[in-house]
Amino acid sequence: MVTGILICHGQLAFELIRTVEKILGPADSLLPFSNEGLSPKTLYEKVMDALVANDVKQAVIMVDLRGGSCWMTAKMINKERSTFRVLSGVNVPMLVSFLTKHKQLSFKEIVETMAADAHRGVVNER
Repeated sequence: MVTGILICHGQLAFELIRTVEKILGPADSLLPFSNEGLSPKTLYEKVMDALVANDVKQAVIMVDLRGGSCWMTAKMINKERSTFRVLSGVNVPMLVSFLTKHKQLSFKEIVETMAADAHRGVVNER
């Protein structure tokens, strides 16, 4: 099974999960992390400890900002784990996509679908 890992600034990962749980119910396949007060190295160690403790084999790591410290941590993990992918710009549509489709789609398909669904959720309306 694919695990979703959220690594965000402040409390964003926890709030995103709380929001999506109000829409869909429990989100047991998501692991949230905050960089608040942590160096990238300490955050990396914290996430890696959780991966081992939860026996995570495949994961999509979702971060809020490409190029930021959360993204750098995700890329460090991705370098060590070839069965992990990193998606930046996490939003509610991305999480809904993950939670509703990750058990039905292949790993490659879920990553592509999540990215597409996240993009579809951003609309410039007049």
